[in-house]
Amino acid sequence: MAKKAYRVRNWKNYNRSLVSRGSLMLWFSNDLAKKWKSKTISFQKGRNKYFSDEVILCALSLKQLFRITLRQTEGLLRSIVQLMKLDLIVPSYTTICRRSKLLKIDLNKNTTNEEKHIVVDSTGIQVIGEGEWKKLKHGQTRYQVWKKLHIAMNLKDQNILSAEVTDSVRQDGNYLANLLNKIPGKIVSVRGDGAYDKKPCYKAIFSKGAKAIIPPQHNAIVQRNKYKKDPSLISRDNVIKRLGNGPDRPQNLKIWKEETNYHQRSLVETMMSRMKTIFGDKMRAKSFENQRTDLFIRCYVMNKINELGLPVSSAIC
Repeated sequence: MAKKAYRVRNWKNYNRSLVSRGSLMLWFSNDLAKKWKSKTISFQKGRNKYFSDEVILCALSLKQLFRITLRQTEGLLRSIVQLMKLDLIVPSYTTICRRSKLLKIDLNKNTTNEEKHIVVDSTGIQVIGEGEWKKLKHGQTRYQVWKKLHIAMNLKDQNILSAEVTDSVRQDGNYLANLLNKIPGKIVSVRGDGAYDKKPCYKAIFSKGAKAIIPPQHNAIVQRNKYKKDPSLISRDNVIKRLGNGPDRPQNLKIWKEETNYHQRSLVETMMSRMKTIFGDKMRAKSFENQRTDLFIRCYVMNKINELGLPVSSAIC
């Protein structure tokens, strides 16, 4: 069967959004100058923060978007302030680095309380450091470092509503509950691949009153206790019985995916691909706090890019 071809129907608006992604005024607005100085007062020892969190967020967004270093980020901010003829003090690269460790990034800033269909997935991000230099210089080494980014995305607007950063050896299903707890409003359904076919995942989804659309693994079995069943796993049992273990299982699985619109989960994989196309699949931050902030900034920037406009495509008959 030939693969379907698709055509973008809103190319004019989508092309305009692609051009706007590189606009400095999108990331450095005039309103930012009014929020330049921090108004929060700290009662702890030491000097109060001079720059607001919005300024640090702007600097880190430019750093990730244009793939530049912290020193180059300081230089870019100085140039923007001079071109706009603003009488502002630009934070140094050391200040940006230090503040990024504790920077709080709200991914649900513009989220409404309407019902949501969530898709979840994870991807690996390579950390560039001493280990990678040794690999290039001396060949394979055991000092390769990877981090894993877990995201939960809303199907309607393709915005990332929550994220977690862990070591690469962590299992995806262990962090589903944390992802869902950060999402406001009612969750109708949660889609994930076979990595989320775990009992804690079904319990987390059931506690939210949502429907789990997760394909059981090939060796999955129903609950053995016939008289005391876990209510969160009953839907999974029904899917396992329907799919069966015979030669008809692939066909039954295909029909089940079509009925449940499971293939909409591919949108989160598309989001991961877009993210790596824009930011790359590597990062340079050394500490875990800075690595976490860098990846959260990428999610924040992707949400802002989505606000500019997304392509509307349809199959060519």
